[in-house]
Amino acid sequence: MKLEIPFTREMAPAISLRMFFPLPNVRVWLLLAAVSSLSHAATMDITPGLNNVAIQQVVYNVGGSPVTQNAEASGVVNVGNSPVYLQSITAGGQALTFFNTSQAKVFNVNPQLGTTSGVGVFDNNTTTVSNGNLTAYADAVAGTSMDTDLRNYGYHDFLSPGPTNPTVADLDLHFAKALNTTDFLVTSERWGNSSFQLLALAQNGEPYTNANILRLGGPGNLSSGYGQHDWNTGYASLGNVPDQAQALTLFSVAKFFEGTSAVAGPVYGLRIFNYDEADVKILGISADTFANNPDNMKVVPEPTALLLSFVGMFLLLKRRVNKF
Repeated sequence: MKLEIPFTREMAPAISLRMFFPLPNVRVWLLLAAVSSLSHAATMDITPGLNNVAIQQVVYNVGGSPVTQNAEASGVVNVGNSPVYLQSITAGGQALTFFNTSQAKVFNVNPQLGTTSGVGVFDNNTTTVSNGNLTAYADAVAGTSMDTDLRNYGYHDFLSPGPTNPTVADLDLHFAKALNTTDFLVTSERWGNSSFQLLALAQNGEPYTNANILRLGGPGNLSSGYGQHDWNTGYASLGNVPDQAQALTLFSVAKFFEGTSAVAGPVYGLRIFNYDEADVKILGISADTFANNPDNMKVVPEPTALLLSFVGMFLLLKRRVNKF
């Protein structure tokens, strides 16, 4: 989301022209061309009424008590820095109560983020910036998908010295338990007006060939909030733009493969392109437990491999001790 600030002559060099002219985003076209040329993938928009699953009810856990919303909020209804946990989402008459939060890990962070200000993770008034420690930032991003707290999310606000290369992904987010095509993803975006793109990753950590590129929030930003994402929660963060609440979008994992020649399979992770500077949290969600979903060995190594690693470390330590 973009912060609304007055424009002055001195700010001109640092402000993107797309904030003032409703022209197609050149960076978007560059990104689409680059990604499509690699995988011949099509872009599928996920917006309210278009390829999403309409949310009917959301239940939160706030201060240890359930709070039920049977209709989305209008504007901001709650501001604070204490956790607001998603507890369940009902869509199509089905209650989704299981979240894929066991473990996550981030790979392939764009090194440009290490020298760019305005990018970070906000977690209940604790901030981890990308240009302070890229490893800590990656761990913090992984953490956003390991709990359901709406006040724990990544943000992009007025990047300096400027936007990163739009053809380079921000990062790869891997889940310890892969998502089956019968599962869902729910995203949270501050103010619900900005877009970002997702590629589905196969077991080898590479995007599925010919699978759809999913674009959350449509082809660009709106000048006003909540229109590009489905459900305004009404919950905003006191320490991070308190007049912009988190907005949810729910969609099926199967959308990555719908109408394509791609061989569908479990989604082990997501490659995230955030060229429009969205403020994002991504969670796997399902009506069934994730316990029987495939394990992602990039996040949780096989027990045998882990055992061999420990044995190797023990033998090396013993060798060093015997030398003395």
